[in-house]
Order: sequence, then C-alpha cells, then structure tokens
Amino acid sequence: MSPRTLELRIHGVNNTPPDAMLALPDHAVEQFRGDRFGSFWRPKPDKVAELPPVHAGRVPGGVRREAYSWGGMARSSPGVPGSGVPSVLANALGRIGWALLLPFGLANVAYWSRRLPDDSMPATRRMVWWNAGRGAASTRLFGLGLTVLLVLAVCEVAIDVYAIQCSLPGTTCKRLPEFMDLLGDPARHVRVLAASAVPVLLLFGLLALTSLSRSRYEMATMRRTPVRRPGVMLSRSSMWEGSPRIRRLTRLHLAAGCCVVTLVTSAQQLQHAFFLVLTVFAAGLLAVVVGRVVVTATDCPDVPSTEKGGLWSWLLVVAAVLVLVVHGFGLYGFAPVFEGPLWLASWGPPVVTVALLGSVLAAWSWRRNDAKGPLALLVLFVAFMVATYWFPLAWIGAVVAGGVLAWRARPRSGDEWQAWRGAGPGVLLGLSLTTSVMLAAVLVLTFRGWVGTGLRVPSFYSWFSAAFAVALVPLVLLVIAQALALLSRLTKPALLDDEADVLVVRVRHVVAVTHRAENVVGVLSTLGVLALILTCYLTFASPSWTGWWGVTWVVGKGDWVTGLAGVAVISSFVGAGMLTNRRPLGLLWDLMCFLPRTAHPFAPPCYAERAVPEIADRTREFLDESPDNRVVLSAHSLGAVLAVAALYALPEGYLERTQLLTYGVQLRPYFGRIFPELLGPAVLGTPEVRAGAMFSRDPWRRSPGATPDRGLSTLLGASWINLWRRTDYLGFPVHGWESNPLDRRASETNGSPDKVETHGGYHLCAAYQDAFRDLVSIDLNRSPDGGRGGGGNLERS
Repeated sequence: MSPRTLELRIHGVNNTPPDAMLALPDHAVEQFRGDRFGSFWRPKPDKVAELPPVHAGRVPGGVRREAYSWGGMARSSPGVPGSGVPSVLANALGRIGWALLLPFGLANVAYWSRRLPDDSMPATRRMVWWNAGRGAASTRLFGLGLTVLLVLAVCEVAIDVYAIQCSLPGTTCKRLPEFMDLLGDPARHVRVLAASAVPVLLLFGLLALTSLSRSRYEMATMRRTPVRRPGVMLSRSSMWEGSPRIRRLTRLHLAAGCCVVTLVTSAQQLQHAFFLVLTVFAAGLLAVVVGRVVVTATDCPDVPSTEKGGLWSWLLVVAAVLVLVVHGFGLYGFAPVFEGPLWLASWGPPVVTVALLGSVLAAWSWRRNDAKGPLALLVLFVAFMVATYWFPLAWIGAVVAGGVLAWRARPRSGDEWQAWRGAGPGVLLGLSLTTSVMLAAVLVLTFRGWVGTGLRVPSFYSWFSAAFAVALVPLVLLVIAQALALLSRLTKPALLDDEADVLVVRVRHVVAVTHRAENVVGVLSTLGVLALILTCYLTFASPSWTGWWGVTWVVGKGDWVTGLAGVAVISSFVGAGMLTNRRPLGLLWDLMCFLPRTAHPFAPPCYAERAVPEIADRTREFLDESPDNRVVLSAHSLGAVLAVAALYALPEGYLERTQLLTYGVQLRPYFGRIFPELLGPAVLGTPEVRAGAMFSRDPWRRSPGATPDRGLSTLLGASWINLWRRTDYLGFPVHGWESNPLDRRASETNGSPDKVETHGGYHLCAAYQDAFRDLVSIDLNRSPDGGRGGGGNLERS
C-alpha cells in the first residue's frame, strides 16, 4: 500500500544538504527530480532498512519522506571552467559583479516594503497601472539612479583617471597586464575611445550575469491556477511568473547607461558643433528614458496586464547604442583634445546622489500617508542643496526642506507594528544608496591609489569616505555599549525566560543581542543618510573650514579606511568563492532573492519564482494520487516563507489536505513587519508584534497587538505547528512568546552539558517527532472544512 502522507522537508538559509535534511549519510539518499539548482531527494529504501529503529533517519510507516533543495538557486553562480588565468579572471570578475548587485537588490527589497495595493479595496482597481501603490514609480527611478551612479564611477576610473590623466605630463601610472593591454600606447583620444567601452561592457556583463541565472531558474510557471484570495498578494497567479516585462526595464537601463557614457566625454567638447549636437541629442534621449522608466511597470503582481511600452524600450535602446557608436566615430575622426578632469564625471555623482537622497527622505513617509506633498519638498531639497555651490547659505533651505520631509515621517499611532515604525522603504533605500556610493568610493579611491601617483579624483568620493567614517562612530559606540551590557549579563547570568542551566542562560543573552538586528539596521541606514547629506554639502559648498588640520586628518584616515574596505570587499567576494562556485554573503542573498525583481533589472534573480511553483506542484501531484493523501510541509527558517507562499499558490480544494510544520522561522518579527502586505498579520493570521527592545534584558517582553480573525493560521487551524528555541538567533514563535496552541518549545540542549542547540537540528529533536505525530493523527475529514477555522478561504479579508 502506498504511503498516505508526504513529509516534504525544505531547508532554510544555511542551505542544509539533502542528506542532512533527511538525517542520513550522503550515500543513503538519491535525487529523483530536478537539477543542481533545485531538486527533490528521497531516502534509498535498502539503506534506510539497515538503520536502527531509533535512528532519526528512519521513516515512520505510511509516510513518504522527501527533501527539497533550493540553495543552488540562491547560492550558485555561473562560472567559467578551467584553472588558467582567463578562467580565474572571469570568475573573479563575476564575483565582483555580484558585489555590485547588492545596492540593486536592496532597492528591490524596498519596493516590496511599500504599502502595496489591496485588491479587496475598490480604490485599488482605479489606480493607474504604472504607479500602483505609493512609491512604485519613485522606486523604479531610484533604481535607474543607482545604475547612473555606477556608470559614472566606472567612467571616472576608466576614462578620466586611466585614459586621460595617466597620459598627461607629471603623472606616473602602471601599465595594464599584457593580456589586457591591447592598444599599447595610443593617442589620447584613442585611449578615451577604448576606455568608453569599459562602462558599457560592465553593464552588459551585469546583464549577462543576472540573465544566466534567471534563464536557469526564474522561468517556472504554475501548472494550475491558485485560489485567488482577496487581500493576499501571494495568492495571485502572477506573483511567481517572472513576467518578460522586466526586459523592458532592462533595455531602458542599458539605454540610460549608453547615454551617460556618451555625455561624459561629449559634454567636455561643447566647442565642437558635432559634439554639441551629440550632447543635446543624448541628453534628450536620457530624459525620454527617465520618463519611460516612470511609466514602465515590471513583473509586479500589483500591476495589471494592461501595461504597454515594449516598442518604446526597443526604440530607445537602439537609439542610445547608435548615438554611442556615432560618438565613437566622432572621437576617432575629430581627435578632440582632452585636458583635465571630466566635469560630468566629477559633478554627476553628487547631483544624482542628492536626487536619490531626496527620494530616501520622501520614502520614510510612503507607508504613512498618500499626500503628494513630498514631491515638491523633494525638488526643493535637491535645488537648495545644489544651489550651495553658488550660494553657500542655500544649505538652510535644504535643511528646512529635509526637515519637513523628516517631520512628515514622524511615527504615528499604530506604526509600532511595522518595521522601523513605518519607515521601512526609506530605511532600505537609504541602505541601498549608502552601499552604492560606498562601492563607488572603494572603486575610485582604490584604483587611484593602485594605478599611479599625481592623479586627481572628484572630492565627492573622499568626502564620503571621511563622512561615513565619522558617522560610524555612534554605531561603534552603540555596539560597545551592547557588548558591555552583554558582558555584565554573562558574568552574573540573570534569569532570562524560565529556569535553565547557566550555559543555556548565557546563550539566551547572546541570542537576545542578535534579536535587536532591526534597530541596528535602522541606525546604520540613518547614519549612512546623514553621511551622504554631509558629503553632498561639502562637495557643493566647499566651506573654508574644510582646510582645517583636523578635517584634513579625518579625510586622510577616511581614504585609508576606504582602502582597507576595498581589500575586504575584494577578499570576501573573490577569495571566498574562488574554489567553489558559491556567491559571497550567501545569507544576505537568500533574503534578497526571495522577492521578484521589480525596482531594478540587475537585482539578483528571484529563486522563489521557481521554488514556490515546484513545491506547490509536488504537493498537488501527491494529493492527486489519492483523496486520502495528505502533505506535511516541514520547513526550516527561510524555507517557511517558501512553504507559506506555496500554500497560497495551491489550487482550489488542496489546502484542506495540507499541513504545515515550521521551525526556526522569522515569519512574524521580521518578514511580517518588513512586508506587512505580503506576510503580515492579516496574511499569516498572527498577532501584531513590536520590534525587539534595544536595551532591555529581554527584547521581547512587550505586549502583542491585535490578532486578526483571518489568515493562514485560521485556514490551517490545528494543522500548523511551529517549533522555536530561546537560544535560536534566527528562530521565533509564530503566535507569541506565551504558551499557545500553535507554538511549541524545542529542547535547547541535546543531552550534552557543553553544547547548546541554536538554529539547527530541529528535525532531530523529540519535539519535532511529537509535532509530526500530532499532525498526522488529525483526521482531516472529520468535518466539512477539515477541522480548519477558516473554511479554506479568505473571503473575510
């Protein structure tokens, strides 16, 4: 008789291998479906039969146990085989490319943290398709600004520093390696022409990097249409489709990059009629691209399918490439003379940064109101900040405009249930911008220091390195204060939660510090924004006090710190994955890549667009084998997010025979707070929760908010059990810290007096076996709704 229960285990952020998920040796498991990116595994029956009866890998009677591995989609990078210099260089450049995608990924996360449209509300259906929800178009423009910042930084390095300044008298520069030095020592205008290809090649390299990954796992589609539940975006059939509309935004970003490369050099030669006409044409083309980005929706499930504009994107990218080609012929034919720095490469970054800063300040209030006032304030902030170049006192107007934007973002009643008290989009965009400028500064300043002497780069990058170093001081002090408080609690362990061994209590205190991550990220983003504001002011105003000894000392130290940061970045992104094809910062990538790409086409591809349909289809396939079958989705950590999404992706009539066993999850305090419309209380059916307190001994000893009468917990009822530990740095209860039917405590020790269980090993503990046994013992046919509380729908949503 075939097993009636499928136990499908899904790993989390640690990318647990299939044999470990199944608690078996690697020779005792086999892959029966999928590829190296996403695959299904099962135990080999003959190997399982050899195990002792109490072994964790033994499968109970009537149960089919499988494991789904999705880590290859989030962690593996396309690589060039071989061990020679070309393949090693190609792989190293690929890993540096993944580092450059980090700001784009953060901007994409910010898009999903907005107040997303609720299709259960009549007003949502009347929204314009290109700006469905506050900040949709602004976030796409922000992404375009990040692309322009990157292109300008590469133009500074390749064209201004290496092609022009290294050919001027009085400078000494290194020659490129032989396999890269294809031109030898040509004329300066030829050097500029060749260097202009570098930023374009970078853009197409990033496109190839993301496209290779996307083509392998971002093209899955649902075999069956899920049940559409009003107010639940995860239940929309378009959520995980990976619509080709993202290609339109890709073409627009490529067009913008080509226009910027053309403008960097042609704007330097306005005395030539040819380059004057080319500059006007490229600038107009760039303005049209900006306009099209505003009205070009991507693969957002909150955007109806009426969006048009594919032909526009093709026309613009072809026109931009033609302009770039004509520009190249002009450089070669007219042989213009380049002397001194390129003014657009020098002043473009601070101007773009100020504009993006205005977006960050406005984004702080996106979730709090729908008024259009921030647009006027944003324009005033940018205008006053740039005007300080001519009128030093204009900074007062910038402070007033920025202050009004900040005042509009003040916390209001009810904001405590959202991440960063409702300022999530602004916090994430601030991190994105800070990271983007930091990577640009590392690139420019590190290259200048490496390539030669007597070279000049825009002061913007040096000012940022100094300002950010100063801004980090409060964060360092905060970390020191937390460390001292933790040390005092570890020296004389104070009781945290219930009675436990001293070692367990100490680990609980250490874990409690990590649970304050939301507050620390908010502080880091705020300090980064302040550093950027100070950087732009110093760049435009150039006040006299910048020549003081203390300021010059800080600038020098800031450049030194940036140089160390450059070495650290190269080491982490190149060295960490050189021997294996694994992406650096894997944990961060797992979190960013869960969401479909919307704000930036070069953001890391979304593994959930393949993982969620595959989990849902495997669930449906097993349930179709017999009406008596059931599926228990056993999900750890981030795998629980995939499991929840897969449950909402099931067709009509399947949820009633599906159960959920989660452990070590972040659904309620992290995902539910950062993305309220995707995974918030109304979707999960869990109580509202505040952020972990910053300084109290127990960050979670705070009263919960209201519990909605709808959501997944209502749909599943007793068929959802969650395991958690106080010693888990990434695991939390789903319903609350107090005793409740949904959450159960897992053992914090495995019987060893010198080891405490943290984020792993849940599936090996007794609490897991008990929870699974309790789920399987539920008679799903005892009532018309299978014993569920919600009747299998969310009509009350």
